[in-house]
Amino acid sequence: MSEVAPAGGGPNRLFIVLALGLVGLLLIGIVALVAFVFVIQPMMRPAAATSTPTRVVIAVTTPTRAPLPTATNTLVPTNTPLPTATLVVQPPAGGGGTPASGVTVTATLATTGTATVAPGTGTPTGGMPATGIGENLLLLAAGIVLVLVIFAARRARATA
Repeated sequence: MSEVAPAGGGPNRLFIVLALGLVGLLLIGIVALVAFVFVIQPMMRPAAATSTPTRVVIAVTTPTRAPLPTATNTLVPTNTPLPTATLVVQPPAGGGGTPASGVTVTATLATTGTATVAPGTGTPTGGMPATGIGENLLLLAAGIVLVLVIFAARRARATA
């Protein structure tokens, strides 16, 4: 007759379960990488414009006279809005909230002066925008790992 192995599985059972979980996680990562390379990334690329080569023939001749002067581009001032006047109402010197009847209230007109506008640098400020699905996939993978750790810990407590 043959011997029957004990039903507990021994001390290596938890190690085998965790190793299989890590191998499964590795396979999921490889599948996600392949899906990204072959499915998602081609959708993100702009469609390549198909063009046919065109032969251009340029006749080269020797100039017989001096070249004509060429026009240079001059910058035209843009239509920058002028600063607007702001009406500032100052309360009376006595500190009252509203003037009494018959009291004249004077208003002071304050302007900001001349404003100059410099061209922008084109660099975004405040960090990069949250785009793409990388953050979502990272959160999903972290959630799956957390669930696997919880199940492994409960199983380890149940067998001990």
